[in-house]
Amino acid sequence: MTAPNHITGGIVFTGLFCSFFSINIFANPIFITTTIIGSLLPDIDHTKSWIGKSVYPIAKWLSKNYGHRTITHSIFFLIIITFISMFIENNFRSDYSISCILFFSILSHLIFDMVTISGIPLFYPLYKNPCVLPANPEMRIRSGNIRQEGIILFMFCFLTFFMQNLFANGFWSTINNNFNDVKHQIREYKKSPLALEIDYDYNIYQNNYKGKGCLINATENELYILCNRKIYKLHKDTPGLKITTLKTTKTANKIHEKEIEIDDLKESEINKILKDKFISSAVIYSNFGTALKNNPLEIKKKFNFSNKYNLAFISHFLDTLSANKTEKMQEVELKLKNEENKLINANKIHYLNVAMLNNAKGKLNSDLSNYELNETKKSIIELEQKVVNHKPVTNLMIAEYRKQLSVIKNRKLAEISYSGTINYIEIKD
Repeated sequence: MTAPNHITGGIVFTGLFCSFFSINIFANPIFITTTIIGSLLPDIDHTKSWIGKSVYPIAKWLSKNYGHRTITHSIFFLIIITFISMFIENNFRSDYSISCILFFSILSHLIFDMVTISGIPLFYPLYKNPCVLPANPEMRIRSGNIRQEGIILFMFCFLTFFMQNLFANGFWSTINNNFNDVKHQIREYKKSPLALEIDYDYNIYQNNYKGKGCLINATENELYILCNRKIYKLHKDTPGLKITTLKTTKTANKIHEKEIEIDDLKESEINKILKDKFISSAVIYSNFGTALKNNPLEIKKKFNFSNKYNLAFISHFLDTLSANKTEKMQEVELKLKNEENKLINANKIHYLNVAMLNNAKGKLNSDLSNYELNETKKSIIELEQKVVNHKPVTNLMIAEYRKQLSVIKNRKLAEISYSGTINYIEIKD
């Protein structure tokens, strides 16, 4: 098979099989260059081939020692080159997929040479007989036959143009888009290393949602679409859901999750971190339980939230503390009032006895019968004893409650700080 057919055929073959691994050979000049080199590489043992001319000394040595279509057209050559490529890739450019592209492009050359009349010794040097496809020689290609080579070239060029969408989106992405439903787009998100742009047009009963956004996250049952700083959540079992369009396209951007550890931050500082971020999950703890001793309130100290965008975190702790302070003040004020009333009531009894004594003494000057006079004198004696024996009543709790009330009024609300972990999804070029 001629070099142009090896190139165009290698592009179709490599592009197709790499699409199963979501590798677009047209996404990077290095990828397509590797495809072309790999599709020609086995012919490096031929001094008159395109690649043989470019590295003539190597081609001449291989041709002299092994001949054409021998060691470089074997499965062992394919394995050796692939392992060398994987070693280089893993140690220098792990973000590339050169080894996969090189494997399929070299394999394409071997397979296309197998469909020629002479075939290739695929298991050379263990087994030197040629391997051919198919077994019938009449159905194989004659190398150099202009008519056959021209038809094949046209077919490969046509397939290259026709399969561009498959190359760009990948085989499984193309399959998932054809289903046009939530379940398959969830699968697409989970296996795609790149950020996905999504076109959506769906109705939930009478409400229509249409636009183009970023598929920012997906759970087992839901899609989260970020569009115009809003999040649209789409559940696969949403009642009344009718999908017109739900298709994704890969972008050049990478999507990954980052984790932030926070420690001793205020609410305002946390909100600066959360601003304009899609939070996949977060666990935040407050220091409320340890900051205030003997705290009678049962307040949740742990906060969990997930799949939120541009979240404003508000714990309401300060509002709770303020309400608690007011409640405590009212409680102490009531106790103080009760103790003051006890003191007032005790003094009222003394003042009442003094008034009754003065009244009884005033009756002595009036005309009284002997009986009334004796009773009045007895009352005077009893009242004089009560008045003389009266001791000023003091209430120590009044001073204590006044002290407590002053402390509560002057007490500042506790400073609440937070610690925990925030995971958010980030898209980078």
